Amino acid sequence: MNSEFPENIIPTEFIEAIDSQDFTKFLKQIGDSPSPLLTVTLPIAPIDPLAALELNPDYEEKFYWDHPDNKISISAAGKVRELKATGIDRFEEIAQQTAGLKGEIDAYTAVRHSMAGPLFLGGYSFDNHNIGRVWKKFGAARFVLPEWMLVKSEDLHLLTLTIDKKNSKPHDIYQQIISRITEFIHLSGEVLSNLKSETTDSGVLCTLQSPDEHQAWIRKVELAREMIREKRFEKIVLARPLTVESKSSPVFTHITYKLREKYPECFNFLVQKDSDTAFVGATPERLASFRNNTFRTEGLAGSTSRGKSALEDAALAQKLMKSRKDRSEHEFVIRAINDNLKKYSKRINHPKKPEIKKLNNVQHLFTPISASIKKGVQIHELISEMHPTPAVGGFPRDEAVSHIYDIEQLDRGWYAAPIGWFNLNGWGEFAVAIRSALLHKNRAVLYAGCGIVADSDPEKEWKETILKFRPMLESLSG
Repeated sequence: MNSEFPENIIPTEFIEAIDSQDFTKFLKQIGDSPSPLLTVTLPIAPIDPLAALELNPDYEEKFYWDHPDNKISISAAGKVRELKATGIDRFEEIAQQTAGLKGEIDAYTAVRHSMAGPLFLGGYSFDNHNIGRVWKKFGAARFVLPEWMLVKSEDLHLLTLTIDKKNSKPHDIYQQIISRITEFIHLSGEVLSNLKSETTDSGVLCTLQSPDEHQAWIRKVELAREMIREKRFEKIVLARPLTVESKSSPVFTHITYKLREKYPECFNFLVQKDSDTAFVGATPERLASFRNNTFRTEGLAGSTSRGKSALEDAALAQKLMKSRKDRSEHEFVIRAINDNLKKYSKRINHPKKPEIKKLNNVQHLFTPISASIKKGVQIHELISEMHPTPAVGGFPRDEAVSHIYDIEQLDRGWYAAPIGWFNLNGWGEFAVAIRSALLHKNRAVLYAGCGIVADSDPEKEWKETILKFRPMLESLSG
């Protein structure tokens, strides 16, 4: 075996895992298993997960998830199985489909690690149904078990392959695994051959925005404020789209790379549905991180720009902290999260006062929250309870959300919705897909929203959306 894998590419642990008696014994056992799927997780030589996607251009379906500051990256391609649901029960249906799939997968991991084994990658839409022509491709809830997945967790790189066993014998499965691993590890050698490859920016040519868009926004904010005065709700989040066109279709991974490099404190994501269509973004807002019965989330609401000097930046942050409007908006989020978690949690912890979270182009009021979750609670239950938070929906949630579409007249699709990954143990991580764009051929639809409360200034909220469009605009235009 060793002669097939150059030692300068494949670490010793990898070779030992393939040759080990444990793995051979496992293959013999699965020969008698009725489970149609096999996943194999092995350590592999270091390679940037995003580079691995670029070196595998033939796959139409791709997924990327990255938080550089958290030192976690995931890339994946292909589709072996998919979980889909729509309607009001979509969260429960995804949980049920996941439970049913457990009996169909035999999993082998050569290392003990929380990220080893199969992961399901995808997300939910903001509403229970998708109505947009392009958004329909993504569905109201869709998660994929990929053909291959590469996970970088600090200095460890793990490759997970999913094999459709069908009626294959252990020897045939073994050879298939070796063949696929051999193809994958040759990527390490191909990195150098791409050293001089050129990347071209598609260049934003025009913005497709109607002349009365500004005034239409002002009217929508005024309508929301009137409804607040009528006590229909206390806060509502309104979003608006910005459509741009370029000379040619952008390279999705190039846009993701720009976002990752510029916003390492954010969750950077790419969900590519086909060669023409992808959803990308760099969101600062965690929705849910769940493992070992510990749930982590955060309140992120209330924002202002960054300063042009240290003094101006500090002054803006202090003004944000003292803003009655922004503190009120932020408090709605914290109250709602506490209320939503009460029936699932034994203990909820968070600081009494918010902090300032500084991003590249904006700073937010921020409150980290953790909770000890009761035994038996699944991540999809928690996501269903949390979504949408008042940071993207409103408060009270049901009253505010029921009016969003009537005011916006916008199909949000997966914008401001849960996106992320989970495993068969119920662990996972999801972010709120803001600061994002839907890409289709040479057109991109960007989304940005603002929390509207009683004393919101429509003109100020308009400028805030412009500020929030910047990350995606800069990444698209180069």
